[in-house]
Amino acid sequence: MPVLKHEQTAEKLAILVEKGYGQGEGIDYKPFLDVIRVPSKGRVSRIKGWKTNRVHHFLTDSETRYFYLLEYGGFEGFQIIDVREHYPLIEGMNEILPTLDKQLIKRVFNQKSGEPMVLVTTFLITLQNADGDISYYARSVKDYRQLENSQVIERFEVMNRYWKYRGIDYGIITNKEIPIVPAKNIEFIHSAYHLDEYGIKDEEQVIYIDYMLKLIAKYQDSPVKDVAIQFNNDLNTEDGTGLLIYKHLLARKIVKINMNKPINLDLPCSEVTFVDKGEGIGAFYQHVDSI
Repeated sequence: MPVLKHEQTAEKLAILVEKGYGQGEGIDYKPFLDVIRVPSKGRVSRIKGWKTNRVHHFLTDSETRYFYLLEYGGFEGFQIIDVREHYPLIEGMNEILPTLDKQLIKRVFNQKSGEPMVLVTTFLITLQNADGDISYYARSVKDYRQLENSQVIERFEVMNRYWKYRGIDYGIITNKEIPIVPAKNIEFIHSAYHLDEYGIKDEEQVIYIDYMLKLIAKYQDSPVKDVAIQFNNDLNTEDGTGLLIYKHLLARKIVKINMNKPINLDLPCSEVTFVDKGEGIGAFYQHVDSI
């Protein structure tokens, strides 16, 4: 897991806290580690979140893929309302220090300088159940091969005790446990969640969504890619708009497909399932007749 230690001093830590790193919630949260300040051996990513409407920072593919899974699915029975990446273990750390033996104490202090090292949990997730009750889950994402390192294991034990003290469920996710196909599928549709970012106005969005649904329902034997092209031709939109709307329908879960298989635009529309949100499919077409 990330640990901020290089040239770290109590004074520099105070400056980071004063600047708001590792603090806030939702759109106001500022990750303690970001792709600008922290070098990474993996591929870094900056992704605007569906739930937070802010840019999230990830230092590895595994972090990014797990985030995609949180965005689309999450925890059964709960709605994810916030995801805070690279959350620092600062508040309350002094309370657990007396419970650590000498070996674990080494993982929170620089052995040469004696200065503190800030442990960072990859994700702090805020959940809400159907009754509106709030709960939290903390998850560390790590390459499974690094779990053979005793120092890494000891840092995780410190984290485990920290989150247990705060009454928050904590676990470790390895790259082996993150399903790649669903994560890549979500990556493919992720940027289509907000159509206004493509210059499509609200009234156009309603018409486009309704018309695409009508085409999918009508041409069940046709490949999705052909229906997307017909959408462009019928509405005289720019190339790619039909595909964008289809991806938007998937991102918003207005329609569903088997996300455990790679998205294939050659599959027939019969493979696409309409999600009935209580109003019936006909409610999606209320604006179509006005075209």
